Amino acid sequence: MTVVNTENPQARAGLRERKKVQTRARLIDVALELCDSQGFDATTVEQIADAADISPRTFNRYFATKEDVILAPIDDMVAAVAAAMDAQPRTGNEFQALLDAHLSVMCGGCPDISSLDLNRFEVMNRIAQSSPSVSGRSAEMGEIKFRRLSEKIAERTGASTDDMQVRVIATVWLSLMHLAMDKLCGAGSQVGSQAARAEALQSTYDAFRVAVKDI
Repeated sequence: MTVVNTENPQARAGLRERKKVQTRARLIDVALELCDSQGFDATTVEQIADAADISPRTFNRYFATKEDVILAPIDDMVAAVAAAMDAQPRTGNEFQALLDAHLSVMCGGCPDISSLDLNRFEVMNRIAQSSPSVSGRSAEMGEIKFRRLSEKIAERTGASTDDMQVRVIATVWLSLMHLAMDKLCGAGSQVGSQAARAEALQSTYDAFRVAVKDI
């Protein structure tokens, strides 16, 4: 008798995708913990893979280098904000759209992307400060972040990514985010608080609006 597999192919695909997301998140957690506790250079890919209960080969399916797994929260943040921008109304005020997109990601929560926990950003920054290779890769990712943000702004405004207005918006916004993150880091244990995140983002944006108004 022939047994027909009636399992939904979409359900199988969904399960595989969830497992991939869970494995990736586990790798990020383990890598951050190990590199923070014993040092980036002293931690090997083999140790990270073993602690995550996978093989080094499987590690390389998710991340090309140790630096990339440590900096994964940046990549996830950029992807989440780009997706959140798609839900923002096109009013012509791209700064407001960027603010609302970041508030939805950082304060509304993204349960499918665990690395958006800002406490992980603190650990990531500690590792980067003590590791030249992570710091160097972080600078490269800053360029990637600028390009992806410019692409999203250009898409929404109908301009090219080389348009000066697009570049100004992206540059100013990234500077505002650095200021907001500095304020959050100064909040110590409150960095993970949604209220602290919202206040840091909103107050920095409000200060920017006042400064621009006075020009």
